[in-house]
Amino acid sequence: MSALISSALPAQGLESADPGLVGERPDATGAATMITIGVYLIDIDEIDDVSQRFSVDMFVSTTWQDPRLALPEEEQFRKIRMIPLDKIWTPRGLIVNDRGLSLQLPRVANVDALGNVQYRQRLSGELAADLNFKEFPFDVQRLPIDIISYQYQPDEVRFSSDSVITGDAESFSAEGWRFRILESEFGEFTVPGTGIARPRLTHFIEAQRNGQYYLLTMFLPMSLIVFMAWTAFWLQPNIVPPRIAISTASIFSLIALGFSIRLSLPRFSYITRADQFVIGCTLLVFLALGVAVIGSRWANADRMEHALRLNAVARWAYVGLFLLTLAAVAF
Repeated sequence: MSALISSALPAQGLESADPGLVGERPDATGAATMITIGVYLIDIDEIDDVSQRFSVDMFVSTTWQDPRLALPEEEQFRKIRMIPLDKIWTPRGLIVNDRGLSLQLPRVANVDALGNVQYRQRLSGELAADLNFKEFPFDVQRLPIDIISYQYQPDEVRFSSDSVITGDAESFSAEGWRFRILESEFGEFTVPGTGIARPRLTHFIEAQRNGQYYLLTMFLPMSLIVFMAWTAFWLQPNIVPPRIAISTASIFSLIALGFSIRLSLPRFSYITRADQFVIGCTLLVFLALGVAVIGSRWANADRMEHALRLNAVARWAYVGLFLLTLAAVAF
């Protein structure tokens, strides 16, 4: 994230620091420099399931201390100086899952008389998230803001435990989700195949999908289609065309609805809860078609008694199998 690194802002009206302060971190031979990154999350306005990205608007405050920027005692009456980031040392921060964040404030740092540096920036745009859809449409996702220092090792730069994320999660505008801010995690980012480690700070937001919407738009229509096929068991076995027509219409309707649901999700190789329900309903509708065909054949072969008994058993067995399908999806 360039917002946490440096800039090429003209220094008109701003103070500049010693160029020697740019490349080497404070107390280069001593303890690790402590960096505090606070995030105030203004809004999450969209979660895109297909591209697996979410859109954020946030305010980021990055602070550290650089004693080399402290003023002499006789000048400490001066309160705050503004210095371009490219004139001082910065922790070389990077948001790993940045997919197009834009900066909205000047790239300058506020430095007080004691050398405490604060860089504040407002960022908006997209971040990537590795979404897991196994529980869809009752899934709970963890949306990360994953920050590392790309240049320094963990013994050179560390993220302070005071680095927190805040925000009014109930006011976020993304439709169909409920949000909760989680505790931040501290660790290391290891570059695969190199063994290179970098300090890492990850802020998390929990997003819980509103399953009630899918109960009304997916589960209810599919249930109605399943019971449309069930009505064939209430017709006489020798009434062949209506029984077959009901069963085949149910199959085509179910396939079309299941396909439309899949279009709203990315391609993945595992089965979701919604897929389990679609598969269960599809098998039930095909079962209804099979029973209708067998009953019709028996009726036309002078085995009406057997056909009627098959109809009677199928009426209640079908309902039982549908309830088992619901239980399997729910639990």
